[in-house]
Amino acid sequence: MAFPIPKFHWCMSMSAGSDGSKIYLCVSIDCECDKGPGWKTRKPLSFAAITTGIAERLQPLFRRHGAKPTYLLSPEVIRDPASVEALTAIASECELGTHLHGEFAEPGAFEPEVTSVFQCHYDRATEQEKLRGLTALFADAFLTKPRSFRAGRFGIGRHSLGILADLGYTVDSSVTPFKDWAQAGAPEASFRQAPTQPYWPVLEKPAQIASEPGSLFEVPVTIRPGALSWLPLIGRHFEPRWLRPTKGSLGGLISVAKDEIAAASGRPILLNCMFHNVEIMPGLSPYAQSQAEADAILNRLDGLLAFAARQGIATIGLGDVPGLFC
Repeated sequence: MAFPIPKFHWCMSMSAGSDGSKIYLCVSIDCECDKGPGWKTRKPLSFAAITTGIAERLQPLFRRHGAKPTYLLSPEVIRDPASVEALTAIASECELGTHLHGEFAEPGAFEPEVTSVFQCHYDRATEQEKLRGLTALFADAFLTKPRSFRAGRFGIGRHSLGILADLGYTVDSSVTPFKDWAQAGAPEASFRQAPTQPYWPVLEKPAQIASEPGSLFEVPVTIRPGALSWLPLIGRHFEPRWLRPTKGSLGGLISVAKDEIAAASGRPILLNCMFHNVEIMPGLSPYAQSQAEADAILNRLDGLLAFAARQGIATIGLGDVPGLFC
């Protein structure tokens, strides 16, 4: 599928594909309180996947590869003093941004059994207050303003990007190409036709490219069509392939990266890998119930970073992406 891409002038050069296209990698990690089977929130709230998962497992891996990750923080994480201390200690090596699961955000904050609400289902005033509160919470904890954001469950709507722009954000990373979330309960969050490469979006229509540059940049999660997506009628029901180390093999992960590079050849290319911090700790997500399963996810991430290093692909923060454009 081809998408119209505006022509821009590029002002940085860090690596190049075989056709001269510049290639970059973002690793954007949704950071939340510890979960369990069915994404059920652990009670009382705990944050081992921050204080141990990030501090002792994830960040040392990124450090070895000279890679800069982006940690997107949910409100409950920012309220936890031990998590803030652990993240402050590594702040010079990474980017910290925000991640909204609205149940944990004022007004009306509470501790849910499962974070099931889509951001696009709030009325504009409520969404604005929750985003404003999350942003202020971050600024108080880290003494700086966040630049990057991702909605919980990827659930941005027609008000979200405008609110984020007004709050001073420069990057959103909630768009999931080839996906819509109707079956999950949010037909408003439909991104089947969204571009796969970064773009300035129409603020009221996040999946559409604006005719002119704006103040907020969209950096979609890297997703490619499924192997059978070309089939008429039924193809759309096959799950697309994500640049995500959660499942599958390292070969499959690298195949997604190579497919996106090939599809986007002829212009600078951005790969955006995502996962959750809780996935690399045993028993804290549905995806890794054992140490072996948690280690396998971390090993696939290690392999992706090694692939990027071999190809001369720099790993940058989400907030760095707009600075690539003049």
